[in-house]
Amino acid sequence: MKRDFIYIPACVSTNDELKSLVRGSASPVTAVLRAGTQTGGRGRQNKAFYSPEGGVWFSAAYPLTGKETNVPFLTLLAGLAVCRALESACPAPYRVKWPNDVYLNGKKLCGILTELCASGGSLTAVVGIGINTAVPAAAIPETLRGVMTSLQAEGLPCPGADAITRTVAAMLDHYVYDCRALYGVTAEFAALLNARSYLTGKTVTVENASGVLTGRVEGISPAGLLVLDTAEGKREVRSGTVNLEC
Repeated sequence: MKRDFIYIPACVSTNDELKSLVRGSASPVTAVLRAGTQTGGRGRQNKAFYSPEGGVWFSAAYPLTGKETNVPFLTLLAGLAVCRALESACPAPYRVKWPNDVYLNGKKLCGILTELCASGGSLTAVVGIGINTAVPAAAIPETLRGVMTSLQAEGLPCPGADAITRTVAAMLDHYVYDCRALYGVTAEFAALLNARSYLTGKTVTVENASGVLTGRVEGISPAGLLVLDTAEGKREVRSGTVNLEC
């Protein structure tokens, strides 16, 4: 996979910038676009995502063939790539919080947003990744200090933004193109994710279009579903907002 790495000092959203490139191109776009800061970064359900200078904010384009059977798994693969890249650069107990975050010491370190972009009759998955690296603890808004952290706030070394962007992108490319992880379920990736699962063993409520479900998390299935032990038995959840009960 040949990647063009693009850097801009600031933008509203790296996902929006990259989607504009996709829509404006006559051929598939495979760029990775990084910004020094985002003024309107967002997460799932259009929630604001705080992304000041000092963090790593980038988006990567994945043109789809139409034959992939598990595109939503891309978000979890991105979380796994972030964990493994950071484990190599600055070892710490990074955890994947299903479905789209990476946690460190009980707080959010990284958020991921995958969006589909249509252009010329084809689809491209745009994966936005925001990692709080060299964000000082004092720069974290008071309203977020109980739920958000950064490598610097945890006293960890901060890898260079370009280096960590390239490492995460290379790992995710390996999963997608070499391992073909979007073309089916795999126990290998389930094992890697479950070894880093933040929610396993915790009681949660999951809210989605089907309603609210409460249960104890058993882990992540090979298809990337959250496995819950509920009062009505074992349930697998494809998507939703997770709230911790204990």
